[in-house]
Amino acid sequence: MKTLTATCALLLALPVAAIAQSEAPTPGRELAELIFGSIDDNSEGAADMGEFVNFGRDIFVSMDYDESRSIDFGEFTEWDFGFNFIAEDEGQQRAYEAAQRILFSFWDRDADGEISESEYHQSMVSDFRRADTDNDAFLTRDEFLSGYIVNVAYRAAIIGQ
Repeated sequence: MKTLTATCALLLALPVAAIAQSEAPTPGRELAELIFGSIDDNSEGAADMGEFVNFGRDIFVSMDYDESRSIDFGEFTEWDFGFNFIAEDEGQQRAYEAAQRILFSFWDRDADGEISESEYHQSMVSDFRRADTDNDAFLTRDEFLSGYIVNVAYRAAIIGQ
């Protein structure tokens, strides 16, 4: 039920997020573009599933402070690319924290309060497929910016619409 509620909340946020994904050079967009540059290993302007999952694996390891091979909510919220600072600067800290709770619930597939390596991997694969709107097995920068669930959730929260 928790996952269903989180999924519904996130899906309801998607139309608002589309507005939030404008081409305007906002700090959230600029940060997301930097993140994409870290994923695209060969700088071809698109990342394949392997690059995306490998990037996610590195993120998982860096989040897992206690090396338990799972991420609890505290570990999840303590680790951040920098969206938290942008949210704070924009006065959107509460909205950002809500987006974090929704995203954590979305990835915690069995609702046990932890994201296991397996759950995280499954989420990365699902998130890649969801963002790959043209189904060509590559994420372009635009697909990543407008379709990757982390960008959608966090940037929508930061904009506060």
